[in-house]
Amino acid sequence: MKSDNTAVRKLAKSYDSLAWMNLTAHLYDLTEAVRDGRYGLEHNGLQVETDALYGRLLTAIRNYADRGENARESILSEMSAIRERIVTRSEQIQVFSESLMIYEYLLNRVEYSLSDDGTKFDDEEEARDLLRKIFDSKDAAEVNLRIQMMVSQLPVRITKSRFFDLVKEAFSIYSNSDVDALEGFRYRIISAAAMQDRPDDVIFKDYVRLLESLERRSEEITDMDTCREMQDYISDCAEELGVSTEYLMALQECVNSFYTLALLDSDSADEQIKGLMLPAIGSIAEFGLSLLAGVQQDLSEGELAPAFAFMEGRMEPLSEQVLKEEAKIDAYREHDEAFAESEEGARILLAKKLMSTSLFARLSEQKIVMVTPEKLTEVVDRTIADLKKGLEGRSRGYNRSVIASVLKELPVFFNSHTEVMNYVLQSLHNCSNVGEKRGAAEMLRKLLGNGEEE
Repeated sequence: MKSDNTAVRKLAKSYDSLAWMNLTAHLYDLTEAVRDGRYGLEHNGLQVETDALYGRLLTAIRNYADRGENARESILSEMSAIRERIVTRSEQIQVFSESLMIYEYLLNRVEYSLSDDGTKFDDEEEARDLLRKIFDSKDAAEVNLRIQMMVSQLPVRITKSRFFDLVKEAFSIYSNSDVDALEGFRYRIISAAAMQDRPDDVIFKDYVRLLESLERRSEEITDMDTCREMQDYISDCAEELGVSTEYLMALQECVNSFYTLALLDSDSADEQIKGLMLPAIGSIAEFGLSLLAGVQQDLSEGELAPAFAFMEGRMEPLSEQVLKEEAKIDAYREHDEAFAESEEGARILLAKKLMSTSLFARLSEQKIVMVTPEKLTEVVDRTIADLKKGLEGRSRGYNRSVIASVLKELPVFFNSHTEVMNYVLQSLHNCSNVGEKRGAAEMLRKLLGNGEEE
């Protein structure tokens, strides 16, 4: 089946139009955030580096405004480099965020224990109440989400062997998938267990020190003041990492849109949209470059107003149109293997990745390779070996925290209401620390209550 050139051109034009409007809106929001001090300008090393990447984007936009299509090749190279750096930093931040979540779980359990007031706790009554909240929905997806919340919050009282069996069972659903999906699931498991290698970049030195301190001190806490002091350290650090991630995400939105504009041929452009958006984008870029240079000036609303007035009510219908046109291209790709290898096909498929909601997806095109029984066994064995090694020699509290973090990433592994009920009862019965049980149950109720309100 040959690709339809008309459909490809139509999708390219839709991508181009949407990318122009996305870039205008996202760049404005990002620049406002930098101006208002929400992102960047000397907060920490990560944000200083992101400021530099933001400046490189703005400079590339200026070059495009000055040189147009003549700057295309240099812009493609620059956007690729910036994008790769953003993806790498985001993955590295996740390594530290996952580790902090492990210690947050552990310290919450310590806090529950230290704050126990001796009030009676009835396992059966509490279990019944929690189960009513978990199953108080007719939406199966919502029930599954609540079950995952339950697994992540209740005291973990399963054996390591049972834990490893659950992980193995979860991998079985990838027996008929492609290798990328299988490896992606393994990545999620190892990340949730905080077992990814920590980057040794000097920019992360303070986070490394904090984790080393938590590792030394978290098992020796005997008073509430020390517990809350450490919780505050974790909270501040997690917030800092969260803001850095938000900054990178906002920047990546802009990079992906601008990358798309430079990638597509000039004949894909809607001249009306380009004519309205380019002056607005240029004005925002100049304002942003002034901010980074420490120069305060006003952002000209006169150049922005026509662009934002035009975008009103247009972006959502255009996004829906893009989805329909993408379905046609997916069909061509499925029936015409040569399409993805052609210059036209490679360009439109790259634009498709850039315009997707997966901001940090790698752009290299991977051939689909299906999972074989041997490959599945190799990945499962490697994952279990990594988990065993990561849990070896660690405290019981730490290991329980890791197990809870991994369990919430697994597909729901209960086959019936009765199995869920038995898990809840077993979790409560096997936990001798009344404070931990009460605190975990109260936290779970809050989470389930928020789910109902939404």
